[in-house]
Amino acid sequence: MPADNLVPVYQTTDVGRAEIIRGALESEGIQCAIENEHQAAFSGVLECRLHVRAADEARAREFIAAHEQTQLE
Repeated sequence: MPADNLVPVYQTTDVGRAEIIRGALESEGIQCAIENEHQAAFSGVLECRLHVRAADEARAREFIAAHEQTQLE
Protein backbone atom coordinates (compact mmCIF):
# COMPACT_ATOMS: atom_id res chain seq x y z
CA MET A 1 0.00 0.00 0.00
CA PRO A 2 1.65 3.32 -1.06
CA ALA A 3 2.45 5.42 2.01
CA ASP A 4 1.73 8.73 0.23
CA ASN A 5 -2.00 7.95 0.17
CA LEU A 6 -2.42 6.81 3.81
CA VAL A 7 -4.17 8.61 6.66
CA PRO A 8 -4.20 7.65 10.35
CA VAL A 9 -7.63 6.63 11.68
CA TYR A 10 -6.81 5.08 15.06
CA GLN A 11 -4.02 5.19 17.61
CA THR A 12 -3.33 3.17 20.73
CA THR A 13 -0.52 1.81 22.87
CA ASP A 14 -2.14 -1.66 22.70
CA VAL A 15 -0.72 -3.40 19.63
CA GLY A 16 -3.05 -6.35 20.14
CA ARG A 17 -6.09 -4.05 19.96
CA ALA A 18 -4.72 -2.43 16.81
CA GLU A 19 -4.30 -5.91 15.28
CA ILE A 20 -7.92 -6.79 16.12
CA ILE A 21 -9.20 -3.58 14.54
CA ARG A 22 -6.99 -4.12 11.49
CA GLY A 23 -8.40 -7.61 11.05
CA ALA A 24 -11.95 -6.36 11.41
CA LEU A 25 -11.40 -3.57 8.89
CA GLU A 26 -9.73 -5.93 6.44
CA SER A 27 -12.70 -8.30 6.74
CA GLU A 28 -14.80 -5.33 5.58
CA GLY A 29 -12.52 -4.88 2.56
CA ILE A 30 -10.55 -1.92 3.97
CA GLN A 31 -6.78 -2.36 3.61
CA CYS A 32 -4.78 -1.23 6.66
CA ALA A 33 -1.25 -0.76 7.86
CA ILE A 34 -0.05 -0.43 11.45
CA GLU A 35 2.80 1.97 12.19
CA ASN A 36 5.11 0.82 15.03
CA GLU A 37 3.53 -2.63 15.26
CA HIS A 38 6.90 -4.30 15.93
CA GLN A 39 7.66 -2.53 19.18
CA ALA A 40 8.40 -5.76 21.11
CA ALA A 41 9.13 -4.93 24.76
CA PHE A 42 7.68 -1.44 24.38
CA SER A 43 4.12 -2.67 23.82
CA GLY A 44 1.82 -0.61 26.00
CA VAL A 45 4.30 2.25 26.07
CA LEU A 46 4.76 3.47 22.51
CA GLU A 47 1.85 4.58 20.39
CA CYS A 48 1.03 2.73 17.21
CA ARG A 49 -1.23 4.13 14.51
CA LEU A 50 -3.58 2.37 12.16
CA HIS A 51 -3.54 3.83 8.64
CA VAL A 52 -5.94 3.36 5.73
CA ARG A 53 -6.16 4.77 2.22
CA ALA A 54 -7.61 8.28 2.12
CA ALA A 55 -10.52 6.99 0.05
CA ASP A 56 -11.46 4.58 2.88
CA GLU A 57 -11.03 7.04 5.75
CA ALA A 58 -14.70 7.89 6.38
CA ARG A 59 -15.83 4.26 6.18
CA ALA A 60 -13.00 3.12 8.46
CA ARG A 61 -13.71 5.80 11.06
CA GLU A 62 -17.40 4.90 11.05
CA PHE A 63 -16.62 1.21 11.47
CA ILE A 64 -14.15 1.88 14.29
CA ALA A 65 -16.61 4.17 16.09
CA ALA A 66 -19.31 1.48 15.90
CA HIS A 67 -16.84 -1.16 17.13
CA GLU A 68 -15.71 1.02 20.03
CA GLN A 69 -19.34 1.70 21.01
CA THR A 70 -20.15 -2.02 21.23
CA GLN A 71 -17.11 -2.51 23.48
CA LEU A 72 -18.57 0.02 25.94
CA GLU A 73 -21.97 -1.69 26.11
